[in-house]
Amino acid sequence: MKVTSIFLLSVLVLFSLSDNTKANCLGREAICTNDVSGCTKIYNPVCGTDGNTYSTECMLCMENK
Repeated sequence: MKVTSIFLLSVLVLFSLSDNTKANCLGREAICTNDVSGCTKIYNPVCGTDGNTYSTECMLCMENK
């Protein structure tokens, strides 16, 4: 029982320390064109200058339209 508790606690700590869910806000700028009509569902987060994180560059461009 103690081994299982320690293992689960370790996994919880590792998940809380991982940075895989955050967007890379530095050095990336969205390239928007006027002919965007739909976006893919592939999750590739990008930060907007408004402080919000958008799931894709396309979603950021759609919000700016």
